[in-house]
Amino acid sequence: MAGSIKNWTRKVILQKVEVTEGTDSAPVVATDALQVLNYQPQFMDSEGKVRNIEKAYLGANPTLLSGFRRGASFEMEMHGGGIAAGTTVPPWMKALRPAGMDAGVVTGANSVVQKPLSDPISVTHWGYLDDLLLKTIGARASFGFTIEDDDFPRFNMTLLGRAPATLAEQAAPGNPTISGYIDPVLASSENTSFVLDGYAAPLRRWVMSNGADLQFRSLIGPADRVIMRERPFSGTIVIRVPDLTAKDYFSKIRPGTTMAAQAIHGNVAGNIVQIDTPKLQITGNVTIEEEAGEAMATIPVTALPVTGNDEIVLTSK
Repeated sequence: MAGSIKNWTRKVILQKVEVTEGTDSAPVVATDALQVLNYQPQFMDSEGKVRNIEKAYLGANPTLLSGFRRGASFEMEMHGGGIAAGTTVPPWMKALRPAGMDAGVVTGANSVVQKPLSDPISVTHWGYLDDLLLKTIGARASFGFTIEDDDFPRFNMTLLGRAPATLAEQAAPGNPTISGYIDPVLASSENTSFVLDGYAAPLRRWVMSNGADLQFRSLIGPADRVIMRERPFSGTIVIRVPDLTAKDYFSKIRPGTTMAAQAIHGNVAGNIVQIDTPKLQITGNVTIEEEAGEAMATIPVTALPVTGNDEIVLTSK
């Protein structure tokens, strides 16, 4: 109700693809609600233009703010589409589209495949904090994923877009329809497999990000916009150091030899997610540290394109 305290724990998150970039697509609770974790809005990011007026006395000069950007960061649980046939697009694929991913393509009889695009679409993103509505238009995003033992694998996103003329509104969101989301399973030896260069390396953690270079562009004439200049997928893999007679990853470092990596999470049809990086290269300083008396290697990696827009492939099945 008007004048009440804004309850931080009550949130409704809506997101919808824009038909025209920068034009509010007006997402609705019935079809465009996201189920997210750890939602953090960025209310505004702007630049102050100070009027340096010469005066006969001390004191501050007036400032006018310009270049209003805003966005949000959040996480999504990694799970399948919920149907045993595996041909239902999971809702996180829709959410990843402003991060330079396609809409997801039904492939064969039992899977949906999502790959990168070089011309990412824009979205309108509405975040309700109780009945405080923060709108972002023309948004694009960076995204990544984390798979770690004994935790729920998840995607993370950071959106950047434009703030509309009205920075905040007060409106009741209504009850969102949260559909297509199913319970995830923990990453474990029972639920998850990981193969790096044909070897099942004991995995502690695999973290990747598309490292999207999002730039806010402002010129006289056209509308302000956010562009994605580049998306160099990179991250780290933390594994137990194998016996070199079984697998020698260190021999890949000097020649820059590439490797394929694959994680398959889940073992029940309809709740399986597969991540493939077919051309992974070690691109940073490998470190070896102790964990519970065992040698663990942290390997910085970059995912390279093979023929283009294929450096990472997400599959729900």
